[in-house]
Amino acid sequence: MIIITTQCFYPNIGGIEALMTSLATEMSKKRSDVLVTADGFNIKEDNSHNFKIKRFTEWKPIRRLKKAKFIKKICANQKVEAIYADSWKSIEYLNNLTVPIFVLAHGTEIQKNFNSINLYKNFKQLRIISSYKKASKIIANSSYTKELLIESLSINDKKIEIIHPGIDVYNKFIKHDTLIKIENIIGNSSPVVLTLARLELRKGHKAILTALSVLIKKYPNLLYIIAGDGPNKSNLKTQARDLGLEKNIRFLGWITEPEKSVLLKKVNVYAMTPHIEKESVEGFGMAFIDAAFHGVPALGTDSGGIPDAIVNGETGLIAKTSNQEDITNKIDLLFSDKNLRVKLGEAGKKHALSKFTWDRKISEYLSLL
Repeated sequence: MIIITTQCFYPNIGGIEALMTSLATEMSKKRSDVLVTADGFNIKEDNSHNFKIKRFTEWKPIRRLKKAKFIKKICANQKVEAIYADSWKSIEYLNNLTVPIFVLAHGTEIQKNFNSINLYKNFKQLRIISSYKKASKIIANSSYTKELLIESLSINDKKIEIIHPGIDVYNKFIKHDTLIKIENIIGNSSPVVLTLARLELRKGHKAILTALSVLIKKYPNLLYIIAGDGPNKSNLKTQARDLGLEKNIRFLGWITEPEKSVLLKKVNVYAMTPHIEKESVEGFGMAFIDAAFHGVPALGTDSGGIPDAIVNGETGLIAKTSNQEDITNKIDLLFSDKNLRVKLGEAGKKHALSKFTWDRKISEYLSLL
């Protein structure tokens, strides 16, 4: 049996949720007995998978204790090949187990200024270190995250494996209504740029809006599609209005997988320009790989793990973090040079297919055994 224990899982939406759901789905193709212990209430789709799901709904501290107790009981009574966990929190209470434990690290949970005067943050870091000691391997999602583990937590580099997230491309039949909906959103706009991300400060929507306010004179028919939701939505709408971009912006909220797939087939550029906001950082940036798979050139920044997702000058462009002039110039370059967009898009698709498919990734996860 393989146990996958996670706080983040379908039907909740997010990068980690998508990763852990795909991990369970692909793992069940390689192993006949896969059990997922997840947070949340049961849903009817739970019975339609090739893996089993046990959900826990109690108050968070109690939930984590009950989940750990359940996993330890399974390990005591059945042959468990390994446990894969979404983060250090999911293994914090898994004590005295002889089963190999592989835990994912995403970068966002590790602060750089460990040993600061903030006692709460230091206590949290000590909890993280204690959890990681229980792991046979720590799976870092990027080179940045690996270096952060070594520098901030003094983790031995031999205990860390880098496994980039796998691409989960929607390939089911797409309804005609979905195609029409996206076509109506885009209309005759050109060029079209997309950001698919949670609406929070560190994702860098503000820098893109600022760039477009400069470029609107050169590209009066441009369209910026913002897909996602989050706490910074009202601020972004205010900024768009203040910059005179209201007619060139579409806020879509969270979108479905079919809608995402159609959007990526229709847009010209994918752009996300994150920066480090307090302790929050972009550990990798799976959306860049989604864009690459669809042949869409990407613009990112040299923040966090993004250089692992974009090969600068080959599959997309990387701007200097928080450098507004550089971000604006690189968006302008992608807008103006169709041949460059095609070149980057074709190389990006080849790169995504060769390195990020789940067939390849699941073999990397299983190679840890």
